[in-house]
Amino acid sequence: MNKQKQTNNVFTWVFILFCCIVSRLLSTIYYIEDIDSLRFALSMVEYDVEKLQPHFPAYPVFCFLAKFIYVLTGRYSLAFSIIGGISTFFTIFFTLKIVKIKCTSQLGIIAILILFMNPLLWLMSNRYMPDILGLACLLGAFYYILESIHPDGKNSSLYSYIGYFLAAILLGIKVSYIPLLIPVLLIGLKNNNIMKLFYAGGMGLLLWLIPLLWMTGWKTLLGSALNQTQGHFTDFGGTVSTNPDLWLRLNKIIESVVADGFGLYWQGRHLITVVSTILLLIIIFSNWKSIVGRTKQSLFGQNHIYHKPLLIGCIFYSVWLFVGQNVIYKSRHIIPLLPFFSIGIAIACNKILNYTKKQTDSFQRILKGWYPYCIGILVCFLLSYSYVTIHTVIQHTRPTAIAQIQRYLLEKTSQSNNELKIVSVPLIKYYLVSQGVKAEYIPIRTSKDLHQLNDLNSEFVVIGTKIPNRNPKKESTFYHNPYVNRMWSEIPVYEY
Repeated sequence: MNKQKQTNNVFTWVFILFCCIVSRLLSTIYYIEDIDSLRFALSMVEYDVEKLQPHFPAYPVFCFLAKFIYVLTGRYSLAFSIIGGISTFFTIFFTLKIVKIKCTSQLGIIAILILFMNPLLWLMSNRYMPDILGLACLLGAFYYILESIHPDGKNSSLYSYIGYFLAAILLGIKVSYIPLLIPVLLIGLKNNNIMKLFYAGGMGLLLWLIPLLWMTGWKTLLGSALNQTQGHFTDFGGTVSTNPDLWLRLNKIIESVVADGFGLYWQGRHLITVVSTILLLIIIFSNWKSIVGRTKQSLFGQNHIYHKPLLIGCIFYSVWLFVGQNVIYKSRHIIPLLPFFSIGIAIACNKILNYTKKQTDSFQRILKGWYPYCIGILVCFLLSYSYVTIHTVIQHTRPTAIAQIQRYLLEKTSQSNNELKIVSVPLIKYYLVSQGVKAEYIPIRTSKDLHQLNDLNSEFVVIGTKIPNRNPKKESTFYHNPYVNRMWSEIPVYEY
């Protein structure tokens, strides 16, 4: 009987892995959607930290792995999707392992569906970025260290070595996720042989640091580290020091979780998101007491120290997210929190399936006899939730606003006999030049630069900002759904 259950578990996980890879391959994107994606795409051609291909912290593990798959497939877009599919599988796998939910149980199936269909996780699994691989590695490290400190844990030494090894590997994938691991890392040091754990972590660190130093050189790497770190906190990083509006930051974090993270309603979104939002609220509020209790037990436990690192780690990461990440323009930074919110939603959905007439909660007494309708509510929620995700993913396969502009300008330059003049901020210039748009570029950094264009007599194109006191011959606006990618979701182009 146990062998039969084990076989079923293995078959289930193999099937989930297959679905993750195939679905992500089918939703592969074949264009460069933003500046960050461009840097990682360029790193497949030439890995050069000094040229910001990619930018520091260099993401060597992700780039080396993507490059390996790129060499095998011949398409870097497929390489990123394959990594995304495998990473999605391990995200689901380790999330269920951490909260000790069996994949073949009713709750497990619901949790798998919610994680698999999560809109932001799916979008990021196709984006040319390391976030989903970093999430999978983060959860893996967390699980193994957590198991090693459990009082009844088996193979605790082996698990602790694997956990610290993966934590070191995470530094080469997505270093900004480390705050969530800090509590469990410290508790792991207290409960295990410190020197052996340092050896395990050191091996994971050297595995990617030595090749990185050999390719980049320590002076170049150190210079890039200092410049990018300083720039992140004082210039372009979107931290609280450069964007100090605390209410706006909090509002954007909530929007990232609600709208970007789970495809629920936010101002300006499609009405279908209202349906999924209302249905989810009904599911949650009809069982809120039992949901809170089960979620606390599944995620945070009760008294033993084994159960505390996840709660404290989420708090650590939330603080870091609020003060040290670009939460205003980039929703992807909330990704490490999504698996645990998903478990709470899965528990709510599972509870409504197990609804009986013996409920004592006042709201549930009102619903007595409405069990079939509760099932209908759950099915409708899962359908609307999945519809929003699939629709958003399909939109993701279409070019973003900046990619549309790049294609438009390529066509325009091919039809013009004279060299085109393009006025834009340096980042857009970098994107267009890297994408093969040949033109004479006039960079603008301040409004003063823009006013000087009034004296320009020849034909030219301005991207992003209209010239004061001058009417364009043609005005176009390029747009994409901001819940696909917040960056540059609407860009006007003026032709003079």
